[in-house]
Amino acid sequence: MKPLLLIAVLEAATLLAHAQGTIAFGNSTLTWVGVRLPDGTERRAIAEDNLFIGAFYGPAGTAGDSLALAPGLATIGPVPGVMINAPSVFALPGTESGQMVSLQVRAWDAALGPDGWREACSGRYYGETRVAQITLGPTIGPGAVIWRTRGFVWADVKFEPLSVAICPEPSAIALAALGGLGWFIFLRRRK
Repeated sequence: MKPLLLIAVLEAATLLAHAQGTIAFGNSTLTWVGVRLPDGTERRAIAEDNLFIGAFYGPAGTAGDSLALAPGLATIGPVPGVMINAPSVFALPGTESGQMVSLQVRAWDAALGPDGWREACSGRYYGETRVAQITLGPTIGPGAVIWRTRGFVWADVKFEPLSVAICPEPSAIALAALGGLGWFIFLRRRK
């Protein structure tokens, strides 16, 4: 009797240890990753854009900079705007089903490496969703669907499809600010 009880306790502990909360991280042609061009138009991201896409999470109420990158990064595959290399149901380590977490999805230029999101806004592609509070799905099951189809609004607010754009170089921003300041001083002296 004792060996059976020991096996039952160990099995329960194993199941609890593996009962992580999940999100449905994959997207589709209805929830495509977009690239915003300098002229304001948007197109679907393609493999040649060389993007990494990752899910960032933390305890409920956590701010964007404090979120941790979940294991595994997605890229854009042969279908424009659709991610590959990420499982469709994505487990977030250290979480459990039904738990509410802060979640954000970010995309950045893969040439900067897996941690490139830290410095991505330097003349390269970068994009991020807002930080949302998401209730995680079960380990066995569909996962919490996080993408919202373009043009549709659901009662449970999810992320809009992700768009990336080229961030201006910090030096370009400083130069523009300096130019604006010079123009302001010029106009003020002229009066």
